[in-house]
Amino acid sequence: MKKITEYMNYQYPIRIVRELDGVYCAEIEDIKGLCAYGKTPAKALQELDGVKEAAFELMISQGKEPPTPTVKLEIPEHIFRRLPGRRTLKKFVRT
Repeated sequence: MKKITEYMNYQYPIRIVRELDGVYCAEIEDIKGLCAYGKTPAKALQELDGVKEAAFELMISQGKEPPTPTVKLEIPEHIFRRLPGRRTLKKFVRT
């Protein structure tokens, strides 16, 4: 298993949403339930680093490997049909 510093260096996709009460929620969608809150988007991101590190420490201590980041691409169907390697890529396509 990798060291925690390696997982911390991964670039996970982060989504920031402003809640109804005005507080911002920064979440890593690849890790269910991993989110942090702040009065500003920057503060929520700052808090997320600490939450992420604590979550990774817990996972590693339990012998679980933290998930690696995923990439989501949205390609219009008419463009996808023209890709030279589309048959190879088709197994990764969700509609």
